[in-house]
Amino acid sequence: MPNDIDVQLRSTAELVEVNLGYGDQVHRPRRLDHLSGFPSRSAALAAAGELEGLGYEIDGLRRRWLTVWLAFGKEIPVDHESAAAFTREVVGVVDRHGGTYDGWSGFLVTEDA
Repeated sequence: MPNDIDVQLRSTAELVEVNLGYGDQVHRPRRLDHLSGFPSRSAALAAAGELEGLGYEIDGLRRRWLTVWLAFGKEIPVDHESAAAFTREVVGVVDRHGGTYDGWSGFLVTEDA
């Protein structure tokens, strides 16, 4: 079942707003970690190959019950425009390979960082 891109984009926008509330300098790049689940190792590996081609680093694959989890990341800003763009990009890849996008996370970058 494809991911609901509208829900993902709303979640991303909400997270950017939360980060801004903490004083995050969202225009500054930082490492973001992403997680996606796939029904098979071959689907996860195919997605990993596509993500690598887009500049993402693959951190690992791990099977848990009936899901193969793919962890990956990239250094990127998290302003609204950039965050919406990487959300569309990642969800597109995950959807093409039958996966479920679990979301992204990263550290805040503040004045004193």
